Amino acid sequence: MGFDVLFDHVPDVYFFVKDGGGRFVRCNQAFLGLLGRTREEEVIGFRDSDFFPPSLAENYMNDDRVVLRSGEPILNRVELMRNPDGSIDWYTTTKLPLQDKKGVTIGVAGITRDVRKMNSAAAHFLSWAPVLEAMLGDYAEPHSAEDLAAKVALSVSQFNRQFKKKFHTTPRSYLTSVRMNAACHLLVSTDLPISEIALQTGFYDQSHFSNQFLRHRDMSPSQYRRKYSADPPLPLAPELDEKKA
Repeated sequence: MGFDVLFDHVPDVYFFVKDGGGRFVRCNQAFLGLLGRTREEEVIGFRDSDFFPPSLAENYMNDDRVVLRSGEPILNRVELMRNPDGSIDWYTTTKLPLQDKKGVTIGVAGITRDVRKMNSAAAHFLSWAPVLEAMLGDYAEPHSAEDLAAKVALSVSQFNRQFKKKFHTTPRSYLTSVRMNAACHLLVSTDLPISEIALQTGFYDQSHFSNQFLRHRDMSPSQYRRKYSADPPLPLAPELDEKKA
């Protein structure tokens, strides 16, 4: 019996393991529920692209490639995910490289948690909840370092130092990542003008938004919209027989 069985007893933790090709090889019951499945056999051998909208799946798979290529973990990445009912919510994901006896990275193990359920005393983010709630709930606001530091009663220098230690990135980069995820969702799920999406997600104007988007996604917002809005919706449950054919 492997240690992964322990995750079946932590219902608010979604555990998964993928091989070097991005295919799921293990997951716990909570993760099955997140995908709207009941049996592990319905997930093993499939990829994120079989369960999530293309725009979201690409983000997850890109993170996998970074871990596989660098051998370094991704810790506490906040991202959007689709729930079984089709709605979108914020989750936080940690991915660790899996290595063989020679030290070669051959897969990725990860845990994902629903941000809304991370308010227990055991939650890693408890003391930082006011900061995360501000960033996730009001990402369009300016959120100066002074305002965020005040939420956890720290000086700006202490805040920046401790935030980077916990989340392995700066507060500004973290907030930009949240805004990018929100913008990607709006681009493919609405017909809002790009200028309006820029304002709704906290960017100064369309030019600033487009420059940042190109830097983080390697394409313009309009290219991203054209690429993913044209994709047909995924079926609720992929057919195993068709996948194996």
